Amino acid sequence: MIGFHIDMNVAQFTRAYLERWLKEIAKRGYDTIIWEIENNVKWDTCPECVSPDAFTKAEFQEILGLCRELKLEPIPLLQTIGHCEYVLKHDKYKHMAEVADRIDQYCPRNPNVVPFLHKWIDEYLELFGDVKYFHIGADEAWTLGHCDACSLYARKHSLSDLYIDHINAVSSRFKATNITPIIWADMVLHHNEALDKLSRDIMLFDWMYDIHRGDGQVKIWGRGKHSVDELSKEELDKFGKHLFPHGDEPGRDPETFYTADYLADHGFKVVMCPSSASAGDSIFTPRHWFHVVNTFDSFHKGESDHLAGAVLTSWTVRLHPWELQTSAIDIPGFLAANPDANIQDFQKSYSKDRFGLDDNSIWEACGLLSKVCSLMESYQIGFEKHTLAVPSDTVQRQITEWADKDELNSRLRDCVSYGKEYRQGLEKLKDIAGRAKKGQDLLALWILAAQNLINRSDVTAFLLRTELSQRLGIDLAESHWQNGRALLDQMRELKAETEVMYRDSLKPTRRAEIISWIYDSTEYAMVSLLQA
Repeated sequence: MIGFHIDMNVAQFTRAYLERWLKEIAKRGYDTIIWEIENNVKWDTCPECVSPDAFTKAEFQEILGLCRELKLEPIPLLQTIGHCEYVLKHDKYKHMAEVADRIDQYCPRNPNVVPFLHKWIDEYLELFGDVKYFHIGADEAWTLGHCDACSLYARKHSLSDLYIDHINAVSSRFKATNITPIIWADMVLHHNEALDKLSRDIMLFDWMYDIHRGDGQVKIWGRGKHSVDELSKEELDKFGKHLFPHGDEPGRDPETFYTADYLADHGFKVVMCPSSASAGDSIFTPRHWFHVVNTFDSFHKGESDHLAGAVLTSWTVRLHPWELQTSAIDIPGFLAANPDANIQDFQKSYSKDRFGLDDNSIWEACGLLSKVCSLMESYQIGFEKHTLAVPSDTVQRQITEWADKDELNSRLRDCVSYGKEYRQGLEKLKDIAGRAKKGQDLLALWILAAQNLINRSDVTAFLLRTELSQRLGIDLAESHWQNGRALLDQMRELKAETEVMYRDSLKPTRRAEIISWIYDSTEYAMVSLLQA
């Protein structure tokens, strides 16, 4: 499997954009599409959750028709425990939540949940037609065992049993079919005590986005990244033979992707899952090299005889467009044509293929735009997968929180430092645009992203300086306020340009929401200060 993940939880794509990208994905060597469509089809099972701009079933079936014409195997994805915000935020369904005041997770012991999901799975199957696989999500179920019924069950058994029993119950819908159910692997790695109970009919998608070969650390679900010396005896006993398949003599690094080997050794079909956009990215750009090395190494690993391939995920909650992720997206096709090539070979190929360049200048420019300044991560501006409206005072409250934690000075220093790098990146991009033999449209997107990064770092620095001065009782010069007004005008111009950028790719309702999420609470903070 060489797959690409289309996430429409946040980015509700237009038909023309999807069809253009399906052709691009097929051209780049992929053979599978994971369709995480959520509320972007007019569902009968959950009509309350349907987006105002959702596809009719007939429209989406035509898109699936093109997908199949391009020899891209379609795999539907329906979240069946976590990430169900788009359902549980509606009053009709809140009784199925694990925690009464949260909307992110179904309760696995609620008797209404599995029948509801089975009904929806049937509607998915009617829409998609003949499929070989069905992805039931199941990642990041962070409130497992919180309600009384689940807590009691977990005490009698374990959180692992609670989770796996639910997954087995949901996937039982496929028992009488030739369809292979799929889940993300994080929760069975996080709670693996009852792993042997999980049906071997289920394929596991093993996602780890912050690892690559040579970093010398081990990612343990639930504990983060550690050196081998920091692992417990229990962890070494459980994972040792997969961490050190050739022995743990001095000088040998642990196997970076040991979890895939561990799961395969337990009888599961396992697919590697890197990412081209994930938590920690800014709302304007991905962390360029971070995703490239993870994707390159993951697809190499996915070629192993005991594994079932790799799928590149892209989470649109990060808001920046696919075009800025092409350095990761292009990797599978390159590796298929050049299986023995290294990552430096890919860098040269990407520069030549996308821009007609014989140097690595595009990599240097994008690298300068990869660091993430304050007020550039989605959660800092009040936006999450729930896609609820962002309160206008979100950024003001975030600045106050940083002030209360005595973080204003350190964050201001980062704004100034990163702003210099963003400006260097912009100058490099302008130079490349003058030399590139092709790829001008892509370069224009990078230039707009660089301008947004510069403006947001400058705006954030203005907000931080103002807060610092006011707390110290220092009067600010008129030049400070003039600079603030200029930055606000610039932000509004960039807001308009960014809205135009998204017109081709995003449906009108969601496009307006995304522009609001990116800019409005920051703009409100600026206006409030400048009018005071």
